[in-house]
Amino acid sequence: MFHENEYVVLITEKGNRYFLTLRNKRRYHTNEGSFSADDIIGKEEGVELTSNIGQRAVVFRPTIIEYLLSLPRRTQITYPKDIGFLVATTGLGPGSKVVEGGTGSGVLALFLAWHVKPNGKVYSYDLDDEYFPAIRRHADALGLSNVIELKKGDLSLNVEEKDVDVFIADVPEPWRSVESAYKSLKTGGIYAAIVPTVEQLIKTSTALKLKGFFEYFSGEVFFRPWRVKEGMTRPQHTMRAHTVFIIIARKTSIIDTSSWAFKLPDGYK
Repeated sequence: MFHENEYVVLITEKGNRYFLTLRNKRRYHTNEGSFSADDIIGKEEGVELTSNIGQRAVVFRPTIIEYLLSLPRRTQITYPKDIGFLVATTGLGPGSKVVEGGTGSGVLALFLAWHVKPNGKVYSYDLDDEYFPAIRRHADALGLSNVIELKKGDLSLNVEEKDVDVFIADVPEPWRSVESAYKSLKTGGIYAAIVPTVEQLIKTSTALKLKGFFEYFSGEVFFRPWRVKEGMTRPQHTMRAHTVFIIIARKTSIIDTSSWAFKLPDGYK
């Protein structure tokens, strides 16, 4: 059941989401009327509420991605469609050791930490530590304080970790991190880069091949929601198309893989 000080998401009948921290006797005002915390505290997830103007809502504990997307966005974030693809394709999971950067607002680092817990580790690098205190507070709220380590430093120069499973570069010039990633990754470990432009994709792919990485994937992910209703089912008016390019490669013992053919694994086509 819900407790005081718990962070919840209230979803109205119109589909709008409101994120609330529960306080006794507090009322929360929305565009669809106000809701009382006393109607939520002590109840189970999925409880139905009615606002003071008769609008219906339901309350849940937010999923990890809902929680992270509700945080203040001081920097550009990686979208769920891209984050999910990264996690699935790199194969990281409980116990994985991950190097990631730049940290930014911490959405990607926290999401990765959520998936490698309880005995994995995410080392997140950034040249600017301005947002580190806020990220640490969120890590503590999610029970991830022992899973994520924030480090001020250059992903292309200052990485100290060795034998890591996954190395993710979300920085302006990821090709400069390839040498650092090669030294940090175990053989067979996976490198991933997130880039917004074709030129960055080409430079990163070239640098990886010259260093002996085997390319697994280069491309983008589209996300197209549908409105489902009997007799009126159709795509939503908006879709999340291009956001970034993603490149994924694996460390080998080969000196140069530039002449190797790149083919998508079965199931990707």
